[in-house]
Order: sequence, then C-alpha cells, then structure tokens
Amino acid sequence: MNAASRHRLYSFFSRLFVREVDDALAEVLEGDFAKALLPAFAEAGPAPRVDLDADFVNLTVVSLVPYESFFRREDAMVESGRANPLADFLTRWGFEADLSAARSLSMDHVGIELELMAVLAQKEAEAAATGAAAYAAKVRAIERSFLEEHLLRWAPVYFLAAARNAKTALYRDGADAALQFLLSDHEGLVKEGA
Repeated sequence: MNAASRHRLYSFFSRLFVREVDDALAEVLEGDFAKALLPAFAEAGPAPRVDLDADFVNLTVVSLVPYESFFRREDAMVESGRANPLADFLTRWGFEADLSAARSLSMDHVGIELELMAVLAQKEAEAAATGAAAYAAKVRAIERSFLEEHLLRWAPVYFLAAARNAKTALYRDGADAALQFLLSDHEGLVKEGA
C-alpha cells in the first residue's frame, strides 16, 4: 500500500478514536471510503448520534483506557510526564502532541499515536513524490520502529477490547478494521525492509 493511502487510513482511525462523531466525520462515514472500510457499519445503517457519542465515551473513558502507559505499566496507571513511554520518541524526532486539541490526558492516547503514524506516512508520501527515495526509506524505518516499539505493544489488546465492548456497529467495525490495518501495515513495512 502506498504512503498516501496509509496516511488516509491512519488519519481516519485517529479521528474515529480521538473524539465523538461531528458533522465532518459523519460526512466521511456516509461516503464510499468508510462504506468500503467498515462494511458491517455500512450494512447496519445510520445510528443516532447520541448512541454513537455514548459508545465513544464508553470505549475511551468509562470502560476502556486508550493509553499506552496504562497497558505497559505494571501498576496500570496513565503516565502523563517524562516517564511516559512515548516521550522519548516524540523528543527524538521533534514531535509535540497537542493534548488539548485531542482532549487527552496524556500523549500516548491511541488517537494521538495513530495521528503520529498519519504524519509519518504523509512525510513518506511527500518524500516519495519529490524523488527523495532515501529520505522516504528513512521515514518508513521510523514508522516501523514506532509500530514495533509502541502501537503494536498495546493497541491490539485495546482494539480487541473495544470491538468486544462496542455497542454500535461503527465502533465495533472500526476497532476491527483498525486492528487489521495495524497488523497488515506492519507486515508491509517488514516486507519492504523498512
């Protein structure tokens, strides 16, 4: 899969799991892209926004904890400071998470981590489009590293739990699709030798 397509998918999943459905996301969900990506959701038909909002809150605040540190710390606490597992990665590569925009307690929220992958995939696509193959390869290696050191160490468990606990087809199908995409994207990066 090319980097531009990967950017679009990571952006979609990030947006799906970072805040409730708004008009812009609702428009995307009504389009062909979402219908192809989330067939069970498309088949189920539209759900009332209040049901989607309740399901989102259930999966990201009430029943589940969408933070890497929660899954990786022995005491199952969310770490928002320098001890956060994502802090070194962000500092090393010059990224900064806007916690207020993401309405997040910590930089290691699943939506933020997926958005970071979207940004990296976009940088890779831009490099490839300008003929900077070596730079694109370096970005791909960073993407693979990030998946292996962060997302793949905890997000599969989160997405399996989200799919199991979701009350709406949107989040059940979205969690399943996000998990399958993460795994297939990693497999693709490994095959490319990133």
